[in-house]
Amino acid sequence: MLIDFHSHVFLDKLAKGAVSSLAEKAHFTPYTDGTLSATKKLMREQGVDKFVALNIAVAPRTERRVNDFAISLLQEEGVIPFGSVHPYSENAFTELDRLKEAGVKGIKFHNEYQDVFVDDAKAVQIYKACAERGFIMLFHGGADRGFAPPVKTSPERMRRAIDAVPGGKFVVAHLGGQDMIADSVRYLADSPAMIDVSFSAKTADVHEAEDCIRAFGFSRVLFGTDCPWDTPANTVAFLKKMRFSDEEYSLIYAENALRLLGEK
Repeated sequence: MLIDFHSHVFLDKLAKGAVSSLAEKAHFTPYTDGTLSATKKLMREQGVDKFVALNIAVAPRTERRVNDFAISLLQEEGVIPFGSVHPYSENAFTELDRLKEAGVKGIKFHNEYQDVFVDDAKAVQIYKACAERGFIMLFHGGADRGFAPPVKTSPERMRRAIDAVPGGKFVVAHLGGQDMIADSVRYLADSPAMIDVSFSAKTADVHEAEDCIRAFGFSRVLFGTDCPWDTPANTVAFLKKMRFSDEEYSLIYAENALRLLGEK
């Protein structure tokens, strides 16, 4: 079984413009147009059984529209939608309740796009509210090549946020810190957080990535691609360069995700 815990899907009417704009900003070439149909097709062709569909409330005014879309995806077979709230939205708590009632299991934060440091005191209150409601929280980790420093979700700042929310279900993307893997191991490997491997095939050295996964432990690593910016096939090929057992690969590919989602 293969579960992609990190992909991005957009409303059809917004997908083309959103993906084009993001590709230009970060200088990446997308593998799909970002629509649900194109993403489902790619996932099906490359052996993915289920995928987490992420969207980001980049500003308070976009929050409700993003979450309307997330809720609409609950009816799609094989799609696990995450909602999003902006840490400075006056409606964030109401939106969390609405998402919880609808059956959404997780919240996506991208602190670069949301322009809020991950350990911001107001943001931490939102994370606590997520934890109280049982949400999984998935964060962009480390640098984002579309943004200049300072990095808003550095592993050191991420650790402060994690420590402030005991019992929170934290997932930090991109091996815990894109372009900052050594810091990820230093600050996060002994934390309760999980990491995903999304976009690592494009940005990480295979040996450094393997060492990072071993430092966190196989029960704390999730398969992910960052589709449309990478694909399941590329990510599986990257992981297959590492010296893991079949049992360890199974944990990464699906077992950890099923446990985190409460499906195992």
